[in-house]
Amino acid sequence: MRKIEFFPGEYYHIFNHGVDERRIFLDENDFLRFLAGMAIFNDEKVSPYALNQLIRNPENLIELESFNNRERLVEIISFTLLPTHYHLFVREKAERGISRFMHRLDKSYARYFNLKNGRKGTLWQGKFGAKHINEESYFIHIISYIHLNILDLYFPVWREGQLKEDEWSQAASKLADYPWSSYGFYRNGIGKIPFVNSILTKPEWLDEYYPNLESFELNLHNWSSRFMDIVE
Repeated sequence: MRKIEFFPGEYYHIFNHGVDERRIFLDENDFLRFLAGMAIFNDEKVSPYALNQLIRNPENLIELESFNNRERLVEIISFTLLPTHYHLFVREKAERGISRFMHRLDKSYARYFNLKNGRKGTLWQGKFGAKHINEESYFIHIISYIHLNILDLYFPVWREGQLKEDEWSQAASKLADYPWSSYGFYRNGIGKIPFVNSILTKPEWLDEYYPNLESFELNLHNWSSRFMDIVE
């Protein structure tokens, strides 16, 4: 049984890994399919079976502009998708919104992945993990942490606080070029994948912590060189 409870209006870090740390995103279509699910299933009115056609034809992505008037279950503030796992920072809007949204998202993607790859069985290592973001030390840095997970692919030493100062420009370039994250949205106002903007909700309080791009980048830089252990 999950140890954490979810409450509307509260913020949470959500994450999950492939079983046995297997790759869950094998190509661009897989990443796009998961992102499409993040948009489509974040709606009170959408059936859990709404993506049957997309499962069969993942290249035919829907036009997400039609989802601007959704009754969202959660607000997705930031995210990073990596080959073996994902991280989301969300705020629950509707009662049981996180549980309903994540059940749809994980189950639908597992079905798609197994059908596409001719496999059976469990894709995820278990139920999604969750951490209640209710301490200021986590609250003001969780967006940086989620984006810095991209560096696991290029500079994994950042987790031990060993990213050298002269490596930061290269690391920052890797962050900017990575398409499967909300980083581009916060850096440039638009994601590498255009419909990312339809997925995200930028909270009003963010400008209080990061009033300009320079402050956002500085926090990211500072946290890239210190040890971080937000995921227990």
